[in-house]
Amino acid sequence: MNEGPLPQPGREDDQEQCVQRYEAMVRDHQHLFFDVEEFELIIDHYLDHSDLRRAREVLEFAQRQHPGSVDLTYCEAQVLMASGRLNKALEVLDALEKLEPYNEDIHLHKAGIFSQLRNYRRAVDHYKRALDLAEEGLDEIYLDLAFEYENLEEFEEAIACLQKALETNPENEAVLYELAYCYDLAEAHEASLSYFRRFTNEHPYAFVAWYNLGNTLARMEKLEESNEALDLAIAIDQRFSSAYFSKARNLLQQGRYEEAISCYQDTLEFDGPQAITFSYIGECYEKMERFEAALIHYDQAIALDPTWVDAWIGRGIVKDLQGRGPEGLKDLEQATRVVPDHGDALYYYGTALGRAGRHEEAQATLTRLNTLEPQHLDGWLDHADLLLRIKDAEAALKKLREGELVHKLNPIFRYRMVSYLLRAGREQQALLELEEALVNDHAAHTHLLQHFPEAADMPQVMHLVELYRR
Repeated sequence: MNEGPLPQPGREDDQEQCVQRYEAMVRDHQHLFFDVEEFELIIDHYLDHSDLRRAREVLEFAQRQHPGSVDLTYCEAQVLMASGRLNKALEVLDALEKLEPYNEDIHLHKAGIFSQLRNYRRAVDHYKRALDLAEEGLDEIYLDLAFEYENLEEFEEAIACLQKALETNPENEAVLYELAYCYDLAEAHEASLSYFRRFTNEHPYAFVAWYNLGNTLARMEKLEESNEALDLAIAIDQRFSSAYFSKARNLLQQGRYEEAISCYQDTLEFDGPQAITFSYIGECYEKMERFEAALIHYDQAIALDPTWVDAWIGRGIVKDLQGRGPEGLKDLEQATRVVPDHGDALYYYGTALGRAGRHEEAQATLTRLNTLEPQHLDGWLDHADLLLRIKDAEAALKKLREGELVHKLNPIFRYRMVSYLLRAGREQQALLELEEALVNDHAAHTHLLQHFPEAADMPQVMHLVELYRR
């Protein structure tokens, strides 16, 4: 039976001994000899501890003992990089490359420098050259190369690099996570689904791959299949808290609140108390209308992290549902103080201000939301409805049109526009708008009837609804 190579003496132990010997020499004002490899260990130690002053001192001492050492010149480049002297480090690496043209580490360091300088194309070039020269660690180089393609927003190239990394080393979990992230950035959900299905077939015990597959299925709203994939990830690694968390999110979306709470509690067992987890448990209890239990968990989230905005929002919503409007309003106001530009905080605070009759403040808050997050549809709809209540349909119509550029194709937005046009007496324009909305999404016409029930008594409106019924 092959048990592998015999264990080698630990590098950390060697390093610690070298550092202690060096520091004793300095303390006792001695002059001892260290070989180049020992100096490298000492310099690495100080760089790892961000002690640049000592790293430079060791380098200078080492270069006096070993003048002209190529390995110490390499250390010089590392010290310069750590000191932020990137262009000077490049000069040193250029000189080293002439001496050692086939050293992949030189290209790896050059790539890292060019990445810091945001010259991502040059970084890509050097990572590619390192790949040509390297004989091991190819998966890590491919991963670094993928990061540069991400910086360039060339996600297809990044995905191709990550796939090559996994061909080299299918067990590299960092690459698996990054590949899922890249597919998500590229919104390539079908490609992600296809890849991770194939990968899990070939590597059935790759729990991270099952987790990625589960998340991809969830994004595609295939929640039952997602749960099955996540269950397999959990079966392989029963303490894989991220899989429990993703499954809990699915169960919450499915309305299976008790099961979701159980999954969230599993993550608390593995990861310890987390504000986000208590907040989600609070949301589950809120959906079940167990408001006191919801408040307890929101409070636990805030106790752990007073800046956890979702918990403040949850508290505000629950207290409002309990008929404790003024208290809820204070919590929602606190949410906007904790994160002033948070879309949901502004939305719930703005609508609560409107219900409280504080119309000017409500308008100011919702205007801020419309400006910061124009894609927030409910922000436009509720702002327009507020203006309908306190002014008239024309004011509501004017506000809604401000969001037209972003939401023109949204069926709810279209039917709300019809509602305001009908209320404003612009019947001909309303019918033209209604006809276009019905052609694009007939089923959504119920939003018009819910918002403006009187439309059901208007023969021209109902004639069009019947005409375009499929």
